[in-house]
Amino acid sequence: MQKILHQNFEQYLKYLRALLKFRTVFTEPENVRQGIGYCKKVLEENLKNYQIYFDAENNLIAMPNKVNLDKDIIYLSSHIDTVGADEKEWDSPFQPFKAFENEKEIVARGACDCKSGVAFELFWSWLAKKNLINLKNTIFTITFKEEGAGKKSAQEIAKNLGKNLPLSKKINYLMVLENNVKVSGRPILCIYTAERTNYVIKIIDFLPNLQAILQKLTHFNPVSIIPEKIFDSSKTEIFKQQGGHVCSVPREQNILTKVILAAGDNDLIKAGEEKNFASVPTEIFVAHKEKPQKHSLVLSNRSFDSLEEVKEQLKNLEYQELKDFQVSQGFDVGNKFKTDKISEILKKGEEKNLNLKIEYTYNIGGSDATTIYCSLSKNLQNKVLPIIMGPGSRSQRKAIPARLTHGKNETFDKQSGKLAVNFIAEMLVQF
Repeated sequence: MQKILHQNFEQYLKYLRALLKFRTVFTEPENVRQGIGYCKKVLEENLKNYQIYFDAENNLIAMPNKVNLDKDIIYLSSHIDTVGADEKEWDSPFQPFKAFENEKEIVARGACDCKSGVAFELFWSWLAKKNLINLKNTIFTITFKEEGAGKKSAQEIAKNLGKNLPLSKKINYLMVLENNVKVSGRPILCIYTAERTNYVIKIIDFLPNLQAILQKLTHFNPVSIIPEKIFDSSKTEIFKQQGGHVCSVPREQNILTKVILAAGDNDLIKAGEEKNFASVPTEIFVAHKEKPQKHSLVLSNRSFDSLEEVKEQLKNLEYQELKDFQVSQGFDVGNKFKTDKISEILKKGEEKNLNLKIEYTYNIGGSDATTIYCSLSKNLQNKVLPIIMGPGSRSQRKAIPARLTHGKNETFDKQSGKLAVNFIAEMLVQF
């Protein structure tokens, strides 16, 4: 299998390059449709005896005409949409929507989160077309909207599990292909069997009240703040930080936290975007000695707090859920994973792939795994085992220049990515 994968890795890269030509920012649904339409065309070319269609929320589904419910079912999952990008923040020669490539890396928005995962699904279907693998009970899903504010399209997948989408009488593996590879030093493929929460709220009030609320909500990280009336940014004090994914910038290291808490009653603050609540702002604008205004403050809780604990923290506060709390709870299936056969399969794979270290841990961020799993009833959850592993690179915050998943210079590292593709592929053929 390793020889097959080594000889054909260029085909994986071809799919990744093709995907990066589509600007699939989650706020631009027409562009997302073009990108996911390309995926449908590829799957139709590669998969025989499959039903390939869009569901009610525009997720792409590819399901075998015949599924054996007495055998395990594998659901491969990735998302086509990306967060936005400010080209001015990216370091030359990198640009967010024009891919840069050399022998070492590919740099573009979505190169890791999550088009590296989508490319794996397309590559896997291509290997099947070439009769290099046997697809046994494998269902492909590519979700339309995973990023940002609003309803997550993966909820539709959860809604259809056990109905239009089959569930095995044995185990249903939900394998979410994300950016799981730590690049520095010996590459590490992180395998997540748990995800932290992702509760996101908006509170509107004057700064003194928001300061008191922020001090009280110690598990919440500020990601954006906007005054009622936009002010002239050219006449302000500007604070800058590296930015990137909110899960990788703790509250105490987030300059926006310090700016809000230090602000005067007559200050106005503008930073970040409400819709893009998974990213920490790189610039914070503060106007002094202005007429007080109410501000819209967006806060994100990335922890292992239960839904009940979060509701208790928010008791007596007026707030708006920017993301449905029901699908924001995170999960932990570590104990179930340890006793499942996949744990042994992965350990054997680890012994064979000495150039790639495997780390079993939890996702500090979130993914469609949480959206799908937390949308299921307890009975259905017992039938599903969500696992997150994917070939995309994690942020490289200490690299020069920095490479940030939800920030500037998003980078797919080829060497470690190839090792991860090979490892995941070798794992899948064991089923």
